[in-house]
Amino acid sequence: MSRIVMVRHGQSTWNRRGRIQGQTMGVPLTLLGRRQAARAARQVRELVSPGTPVIVSDQRRARQTARPIARALRVCPILDPRLREQGLGEMEGRVAADLDPIPVPDGVDVADVRWGGGESLADVADRCRSLLADLAAEGSGDVVLVTHGDTLRVLLGVLDGRSHRDLDWDLPLTNGIVVVRDVTPPGNGS
Repeated sequence: MSRIVMVRHGQSTWNRRGRIQGQTMGVPLTLLGRRQAARAARQVRELVSPGTPVIVSDQRRARQTARPIARALRVCPILDPRLREQGLGEMEGRVAADLDPIPVPDGVDVADVRWGGGESLADVADRCRSLLADLAAEGSGDVVLVTHGDTLRVLLGVLDGRSHRDLDWDLPLTNGIVVVRDVTPPGNGS
């Protein structure tokens, strides 16, 4: 059995302003976000051993969150673009409250729509499954993943055996949250 510890990045300047971030790369953490990252580092240090790999989205807000975690575990973070947030194309940078609702195309599940010309949740699930398959193949034991809200929700769905169309949207995934899943590598469990 190994442990996957997942962390959502701390509050960013765009979180505070209600802007849609998606895959916008350079959005930094706020002071509160840096505090959330430090708190997450303390939590993670209690959950896994020093030397546990820290794999992180290459987006700035995630990298800034990963720094204190990696420091606490005495490792260098490993960047992996598969942990990026869902790309939301032309919607990125806009204030969410200012957007008009867009209807879901007939015959298409909402999770399969590429909003703003970006990615669908199906695309994000494919990235997450690819990362998790690589981790399982490496058999590296415990790992820490630092990512984003929607990507974290998809990761949890994949780990729990759910489809990208059946995600837990009621699960509160606040900035800086630490979520743990114990996993059994293939061929080693019941």
